[in-house]
Amino acid sequence: MGIGGRERFLTALRRGTPDMVPVFLRDLTLGMDETGYSTPEVCAPPYDAEKSARSVLSLQRRLGQDAVVGCIHYVGFDAQALGGELKFAERGIPSVLRHPLDSDGWQDKVVLRSMNEEPYLSALRSYELVSSSLGEEAEVVCNVEGPMTKAALLRGLERYALDIQVDRSMAQEVTDLSVQLSLAFLEEAVKRGAGTSFLAASTDNPTIFGHESFKEFSLPGVRTLSRKAADLGIPTVFHPHGIFHSPENLPLVEDCISTGVQGIQFAEENDLTMLKEVCQGRVCELGGLNVFTTLLFGPEERIERETKGYLDACGPGGGYVFMCSCSLHRGMPLGHVEAMMRACREHGRYR
Repeated sequence: MGIGGRERFLTALRRGTPDMVPVFLRDLTLGMDETGYSTPEVCAPPYDAEKSARSVLSLQRRLGQDAVVGCIHYVGFDAQALGGELKFAERGIPSVLRHPLDSDGWQDKVVLRSMNEEPYLSALRSYELVSSSLGEEAEVVCNVEGPMTKAALLRGLERYALDIQVDRSMAQEVTDLSVQLSLAFLEEAVKRGAGTSFLAASTDNPTIFGHESFKEFSLPGVRTLSRKAADLGIPTVFHPHGIFHSPENLPLVEDCISTGVQGIQFAEENDLTMLKEVCQGRVCELGGLNVFTTLLFGPEERIERETKGYLDACGPGGGYVFMCSCSLHRGMPLGHVEAMMRACREHGRYR
């Protein structure tokens, strides 16, 4: 009999070789397609912890992934908490319409909410429900935005980018606040059963902002969050976007590893085979199928073929978790996801 999904996932994060390659889909809103709930009835105020947990658990039971995020997660939790405005489309992904820190003098206008207030409280309740239900069946992962990613959500991407160019002290202030918010949520999520920290960092992207900004604004916050997670007794995975296998960006992988994270998920368009050689024995590599092309459009034969290719290339030697190139959201064809999972179970076993 094989080990449980939770131990399988954690063994890989410890750079070990479990019975088979673990799978973490990081499905943030896709679970609502499985339960049939509309986006507003789960995510709009008041956030429904029970329906969130039911959606996460229903999809996990259908697909059998080894790790899950503990709630239906959307990028606007902090924006909503700080007074921003969100849109909750009936069958779409929640989005930020008005960023709470988009004006000058925001420091005097924003009131921070504690984790015992909404929307945080109900999201954390979902973590508790999911964790108590899954046990050893799957790891519960706390998804928080990376330093620059959350800063851009709070300030607005264009304003934040302008700050980086002309007012770096403002950029630093917004980034520091973002890290503090992530620290607070992470600590509470661990109390409710989360066992791994995942820094979702699409805007932490050296291809967009350049090396120096990545080093100045992203990596110090990642180091702070990684140390906090270590103090809480859990590992950290960092998911920056950008092309890291290129000669000019490859040294940044060393900088990412130096933050103390246990895993790095590389986004689409990266050479995972080459990066596995860099990571081998030092940090777990996570990544795989391109979610925006192969998984979305298929066909299933291509999905299965490319999934096998990633498993064959990155699985040997352990220290690898299969993921898509980015998070999964509602609207992704579930048949395609099932085809990917079948390929993982068929071809991901260590012999």
